[in-house]
Amino acid sequence: MFWMQPFSLYRSWSWLPALFGVVLAMTLGTACAPKELVRQPELEPYTGPVTIQVLKNSIGFRDTKTLKALTDVRIFKDGEPSGSFSGVFGYQTPDSLKTSFFGPFGITMMEFLIAKDMLQVYLPPKNMLYEMRSPEISFSSLLNGKFRYTMQEEGDSYALLAFDVAETTAMPVMKYFFDRTYLLNRRIIVYKEGEAVITIDFDGFNRKVPEKTKLSFGNSTEMHITLQEPEYDTEIPSEYFKEIEHTDKKVLPFQDLLKRFDPSR
Repeated sequence: MFWMQPFSLYRSWSWLPALFGVVLAMTLGTACAPKELVRQPELEPYTGPVTIQVLKNSIGFRDTKTLKALTDVRIFKDGEPSGSFSGVFGYQTPDSLKTSFFGPFGITMMEFLIAKDMLQVYLPPKNMLYEMRSPEISFSSLLNGKFRYTMQEEGDSYALLAFDVAETTAMPVMKYFFDRTYLLNRRIIVYKEGEAVITIDFDGFNRKVPEKTKLSFGNSTEMHITLQEPEYDTEIPSEYFKEIEHTDKKVLPFQDLLKRFDPSR
């Protein structure tokens, strides 16, 4: 769980949709009967006008309706291997994402869920459930007017800058980079008080969807995530994204989970 340390840097939750939308992965694929893998439609060069709205629509998974895959995650500290784990990933447009991470012998070590405005992290070994309800964690919050956007050209990329409308600072909270040929979202930079604290790079595109992601944190930690055997636009039962029930679990606010990994404590 040491990989959660960088998350404690933030007072605002505006970074959550971008970060968790690309990091986390699923159990659903192993529970389903084998299916023919669905490839994404052929990608055509973009030839229309490039506007703020066009770039906003190009963030993340774009027009992918569902995505499920196995995932491999490797951790590096100061350039040296520091750990690895596997998991499974499920996403359904626009606001549902569920992840399970596994330990030795296939034991579920953590479940992560975003469903509309609910964020939940369940740790089965401790029977502890951390949760937070806020419209800010919704993926659609990127498009619903919460942020003010500007765009500019930087080198061989288009850059989309997102500003928190509630803040008076002139510095962005997020910056998205897109290549000029296909408008693929190649990089996201997350800022705090004008300083870049997380850089997310995307590669290995299967048409519009990146199957390789690298997250670089300010404490010299990197996470390399690879999606394996992805399936696109196939059926995922809606109940898969149901909120995790409280039942006999110890329920705590999500902020308490972040405090546990605060290196300043």
